[in-house]
Amino acid sequence: MSFVPTPASLSLRGAHLINAVITLGYVLPLYFTKYTRLSFRKTPGPRSKDVSERWRDDPAVIKARLLSVFVSTTASLYLIHYIITTCQEKSPVCNGPPPGFSFRKCDLPAYLVTPTLFLGPLYGRYLGHGSFMLRWTFDERKKDTFNWVSVRNYVVGPISEELVWRSCLICVYRLAGASNVFTIFFTPVSFGSAHLHHVWETYNVHGRTTQALRHAILLTLFQFAYTTLFGFHSAFLFLRTSSLLPSVSAHIFCNIMGFPQLQAELRWYPYHRKRRLSLRWVITLLYAYGMKAWTLRQDSAFWVLPVI
Repeated sequence: MSFVPTPASLSLRGAHLINAVITLGYVLPLYFTKYTRLSFRKTPGPRSKDVSERWRDDPAVIKARLLSVFVSTTASLYLIHYIITTCQEKSPVCNGPPPGFSFRKCDLPAYLVTPTLFLGPLYGRYLGHGSFMLRWTFDERKKDTFNWVSVRNYVVGPISEELVWRSCLICVYRLAGASNVFTIFFTPVSFGSAHLHHVWETYNVHGRTTQALRHAILLTLFQFAYTTLFGFHSAFLFLRTSSLLPSVSAHIFCNIMGFPQLQAELRWYPYHRKRRLSLRWVITLLYAYGMKAWTLRQDSAFWVLPVI
């Protein structure tokens, strides 16, 4: 099976337009209704949450936004299906079933690439907590795991975002004849941009002051950079494997682990500084090797395509 767009399948300008429509269609509905919108008091200064306010982690807000995300993701999938079907009628663009949530044993190494990036943090957790699972109890973790925040962060968020920004948009740019490099490094920019609206929330949560605005801008720019970098990684996995499962699992794993804090861990465990610094080089080499050797499926629907 291969995904073979003709030069006339879709223009690059058309792909950019669809990218903008899908991205805005995912973010803007979060502000359409009072149920999905966040609300804050307008008094500046140090603060704690008022009962009348609606913050991002409130269960009612999460439920409403999950419904919004479900609708927008479904609409995006139908839009891409319509576009592919229309292009298929003009000239064949796919000689087999489209890529999706396919699982093969040969893809198992691809699932290990992302964890290699976190060998340092995993080692840090080992130093802090002893052997893994040694003091782990179900009751201790149940409250932190089985809640609406976890459903958003570890289930609906990763699946919907990978469907939209990997599966849908990569298909669009492949129809436009985009190269591997262009697809990997351009499509994640809109994924990172979709997180820029968090600046408003951070500004309000931290007190609506000048310092809060500065903090919100810096934090949001950092989140934009981090999510865009992850998008490069995830797009590469999807292109190489033609399956969304490695990308989704990588997204979930990164959300669980959070951003690595190398400098903090070096301060916490000074006696292991040399070992941690040496491990950094091992991680870099292992990740580079894994991305090349563990990810490519021989019948990838996307990887071998003309360069624009």
